[in-house]
Amino acid sequence: MTNKIWHKVEIATEDQNVSIYPTEGFNGLVIEAKEMNDSPSPRLYLNRNEMELLILKMKEMMDYVES
Repeated sequence: MTNKIWHKVEIATEDQNVSIYPTEGFNGLVIEAKEMNDSPSPRLYLNRNEMELLILKMKEMMDYVES
């Protein structure tokens, strides 16, 4: 593995802060949603295939809810 700069993305919503960052081995992603009241939050670990499927299913669900 070559040296990479640690890159973390944070998205603030009204109720949560969502963080997306690489796994320690840089072989997947970690998605973590933290409640504003700092209650414990689960982490979601995804490899590339799982991430692409999750994005697809989220788009499908959004289309369904908006229809």
